[in-house]
Amino acid sequence: MTRTKAKTEQRNPAPAMARLAALLAAARAALWWERLWPAIAPALGVAGLFLALALIDILPLLPGWLHGLILLALLGGFFFLAWRGLGGVLAPSAGQARRRLELDSGLDHRPLASLDDTLTAGTADRGSAQLWTLHQRRSRARLARLRVGLPRAGLAARDPFALRAALGLLLVIGAVLGHGDAAGRLERASRPDLGALAMAPPAGLDVWINPPAYTGLPPLFLDSDRARARGAAAAVETAVEAPAGSIVLAQVQGGRGVPSLIAGEAAVPFKAVTLDAYKASLTLESGETLRVEQGGRDLAVWSLNIIPDRVPSIEFLTAPGRSERAALRLEYLARDDYGLAGVSGRIRRLDNPEAPALIIDLALPGIGLRDAESLSFHDLTPHPWAGIAVEVQLVAEDALGQRGESEAIRTVLPERIFNHPVARALAELRKQLTLDPDARLPVVRALGEIYDRPDHYFNDLAVALSLRSAERRLIHDRGAAAVAQVQQILWDTALHLEEGELATAERDLRDIQKKLMEALARGADDAEIERLMEEMRAALDRFLEALAERLRDQMARGEEQPPPPPNAQTLQGEDLQRLLDRAREMARNGARDAARDLLAQLQNMLENLRADPYAQGMDERSREAMRMMEDMENLTRRQQDLLDRSFERAQREGKVGPDNEASGEESRSDARGQEALRRELGEMMRQLGDALGDIPGPLGRAERAMRDARDALEGGESSDAVGPQTRALDQLQQGMRDMAERFMEAMGAGAPPGMGQVGAQPGTGRDPLGRQQGRRGFEALEGVRIPEEMELRRSREILDELRRRRGEAARPPVELDYIDRLLKQF
Repeated sequence: MTRTKAKTEQRNPAPAMARLAALLAAARAALWWERLWPAIAPALGVAGLFLALALIDILPLLPGWLHGLILLALLGGFFFLAWRGLGGVLAPSAGQARRRLELDSGLDHRPLASLDDTLTAGTADRGSAQLWTLHQRRSRARLARLRVGLPRAGLAARDPFALRAALGLLLVIGAVLGHGDAAGRLERASRPDLGALAMAPPAGLDVWINPPAYTGLPPLFLDSDRARARGAAAAVETAVEAPAGSIVLAQVQGGRGVPSLIAGEAAVPFKAVTLDAYKASLTLESGETLRVEQGGRDLAVWSLNIIPDRVPSIEFLTAPGRSERAALRLEYLARDDYGLAGVSGRIRRLDNPEAPALIIDLALPGIGLRDAESLSFHDLTPHPWAGIAVEVQLVAEDALGQRGESEAIRTVLPERIFNHPVARALAELRKQLTLDPDARLPVVRALGEIYDRPDHYFNDLAVALSLRSAERRLIHDRGAAAVAQVQQILWDTALHLEEGELATAERDLRDIQKKLMEALARGADDAEIERLMEEMRAALDRFLEALAERLRDQMARGEEQPPPPPNAQTLQGEDLQRLLDRAREMARNGARDAARDLLAQLQNMLENLRADPYAQGMDERSREAMRMMEDMENLTRRQQDLLDRSFERAQREGKVGPDNEASGEESRSDARGQEALRRELGEMMRQLGDALGDIPGPLGRAERAMRDARDALEGGESSDAVGPQTRALDQLQQGMRDMAERFMEAMGAGAPPGMGQVGAQPGTGRDPLGRQQGRRGFEALEGVRIPEEMELRRSREILDELRRRRGEAARPPVELDYIDRLLKQF
């Protein structure tokens, strides 16, 4: 095939010559590359170095002047090396291209040069002409072996240290780091920040300290202008106090260089937000100075006093005691510098100190209180340790988990005193198992003896089954859990024998009281508070009904009732329900601290409550006094309703403009109601004059204020009626207090008997609830300030406004954080 091709080329040389021309062009291009590449390689190396530095994003980190010098050096080096290299490059000649082709093809004797040769002598000689033709044919035949090799850059000779490899590695690293931001990095590398060379604008500085959330403290804005003006003296004159763990937030606008935020030994560089704006934050843990530096100088300096969080303290106000219903009474005073997170009681047995301590949670009277003084009741009679000598210690904890402990006081846990002989025996057996769990045999024998005398427990089948179950468990189950199970059976059986449904109702009431107080203390939502309030109302109804049922059963059996204690105070069932209703309303309107105080008073009352069999012995004079007090309460409530309507109408008119026709009709209707109340008050004042001989002065002032309110309402001026109606309400409340005091004096300070009674505190003139003797209902609740309707309404408006502002996401984060802290107080 090659021979045939060669013969063809010999007969027709045109294709061979065309191929030769193409190969010569390729050879010339290779020569161009081999001359150009070494010439421009140094300049391209400089360009590659710039590209690597740009992608790695090193240049923007340098000072602007140094960044600019490096760019100038790289640019100058690029053009210089390119000029020097390209200036010595010569174009390859045709002969050089043929010689390169011959060398790449391995041809000797320069056959391509013979193709251009001509026969100068012997052209007439036929033999010579034939030989020359044969020579030309053979030379063209060798063209089939022609080839052009790859160009050779020759960089190895020019770069003996292989710097080109290092440059390639930098480019690979830059490509990886700059992936996705190559354009931005190239732009930053090409634009040095030369602002430092010009006159920098004065730096603006804002610094504030955000205390930890648990402290409840608002953010503290630092006066940087004063600190800047006074220089070093500011470190003394502008002292700053901040709790440990506070966060310093600072921002700088303008100035020269990247600022630093420094507190003691801790330093944090600012981060660039925009071209000339920086932000930084730092947590304060130690240090005596706080400073902001920029460009080697202080922008502001403050003396810093970091206040450590102290351990909370707690102490007993009175020794642990027992309530009328055998609950453990704990009264304490706890303090913490920024607010208490929790209070608990730790109880240990004296006869077995190694036993796990009994921990009881004590409800705080508020959220985040720094000083908490509270009285807490805990029904531990169902616990196996009831009636056993123990050591009680109080523990206070703050938001950081630091704990403070009180002194340990020895006492005996209150135990229930059972009247039924079998119930009393079962309670004693339960205590024996607590003191010596291994001594089962005496308990088993005693249970058998009780079981064999069914007439002692009225042949109650449930009691018999419980006794037999407890006996069998002690015999056949040797595990430690069996003792606890038997103790629970004995307790439930004793309660069943002693009180039946009353014990269950009392336990349910105490449980719901605890849940409600805990929910108010932790700031539960309104829906949960409302649900627990409703459950407590139902539990209170069941308890009062069970208490009354037991009283009726005792009287039906002819049991003699003990006389009431001296100076015993009366508490009606409706009083308890009204207290609960008022606490519910306070919680709805955000006054949760007052609601907790009121519920604590209610709990105190229930703990000291006992059934009063003398309720039917109320004389006519006492009933008349109670009726008049209730009428006055009803009149006061209606006056409050009129005031609320006038206030709402005045607000509505101020916001949307008056609707003269509708507003006037409402005002005239309320004017008629106000006049009716005034006349009713006048009739009550006449009756009081007959009963007491004179009329309390506040009632007369209330009547005159009602007249003024009526005149304002008749004129359609609701806003003018608010003031007189408020005065009327205040005077009515003062008049009720005066009425109660005069009724008590007229009846010799003896309270009319009612649903329940509580014993008096000897020598104090007060009952166990801390109330003045001779008062009832809300009037007896001294020490608990019950907000008026206007205050509750204002509290609700503030709460709604805070919630509205919290929903505005555009407000500054510092303000939203402070609003969150305020909302936690509700």
